[in-house]
Amino acid sequence: MPKKSNTRRSDGRIAVQVYLGTVDGKRRYKTVYGKTQKEANQKAEEIRVQVQRGVDMVSQERSFSYWAQRFLLSRKSRVSVGWYETMSRRVAHLSDRLGKTDVGKIRLCDVQTALDEIAERNPYNGKPTTKKTLTEYASLVKQIFRFCAANRVIDRSPIEYLLDTPNGRSSKHRKAITAEQRQWIEDTPHRAQLPAMIMLYAGLRRGELSALTWADIDLQDRVIHVTKSYDARHKAIKSTKTAAGMRDVPIPAVLSDFLSAQPRQSVLVCPSAHGEYMSDTAWKRLWESYMRDLNKKYGKFVGAPQRKRREKLPLVIDTFTPHELRHTFSTMLYDAGVDPLTAREMLGHTDIKTTLSIYTHLSDEKRKKDTQKFDSYLVEQKKRKGVK
Repeated sequence: MPKKSNTRRSDGRIAVQVYLGTVDGKRRYKTVYGKTQKEANQKAEEIRVQVQRGVDMVSQERSFSYWAQRFLLSRKSRVSVGWYETMSRRVAHLSDRLGKTDVGKIRLCDVQTALDEIAERNPYNGKPTTKKTLTEYASLVKQIFRFCAANRVIDRSPIEYLLDTPNGRSSKHRKAITAEQRQWIEDTPHRAQLPAMIMLYAGLRRGELSALTWADIDLQDRVIHVTKSYDARHKAIKSTKTAAGMRDVPIPAVLSDFLSAQPRQSVLVCPSAHGEYMSDTAWKRLWESYMRDLNKKYGKFVGAPQRKRREKLPLVIDTFTPHELRHTFSTMLYDAGVDPLTAREMLGHTDIKTTLSIYTHLSDEKRKKDTQKFDSYLVEQKKRKGVK
């Protein structure tokens, strides 16, 4: 018996209908097209195989952007507000490139091209994207396709093991402040001194510090209980950045003695000048004021005596940011020989890889410094031999 041949359309293609199933009492079909009967039959067979495997081919919404948004909604209550907003922006950037395409028709090369474009030009600033950010993009798109596979929109992810993350540009590593700068913080009274001391010697994030109350600090047992964070953008108290952020941080004597001597004029440890939660603008102004005062006290100026200097002095000191104080805390843990697992708990990292990444970088820096010391030693020995 000869195989059935379908009628060729006016555009030259051959159409084959495939039965998908019944929805709301109505039979649903999908039409596929081919330049030849063989090509159309092959496409129809691929659809039938997908249906037999339980893939939902009836869904009216199969675009990448639709299912990426469904994935985002599934994660909203499981991640921090800040991370959800970051994910939303990145989904939008991926959707600009893949959005209208049927998720079942997206191939590895399509996703690879999208990542390569983002690597070459970051959607935020037009510059090359860092390797770290590209790795996060790759992880995000993998999670989206896993979500699609779990919901039987596709049979399996097309990118699970083969996706190649572009190299991107190197991330800029934060530096730790110097021992001299640490002494500046301890010796200079300022409204920012209190938060600076806590970030430096307990490693709290700015949001965690904004929400910190005096009831969270146990000076007798020398521990800070980190249980919440303040979201300045939405003006709301929330849980910490991650579940691992809920932690007890042991504090050294230098910090507990400092805290014991502080007046308690508010329930909050670090309130704004009006006794409220610190906004982003309040933080910025406070820190700028702090850097100006440190600059005035420790900057090495040439010219008029200090009493005759202008109010607005040029910045001649190496300034530092609040997050660099947290990084300095990480560095001090490493220098003190605190093991990565303990450091992870104290820093509130979810993934030990984050802590290990910091420790690895610090180890590389130490190796370079030790090599330089060895080089200096050899040069010195050579000079001494020359004298003899």
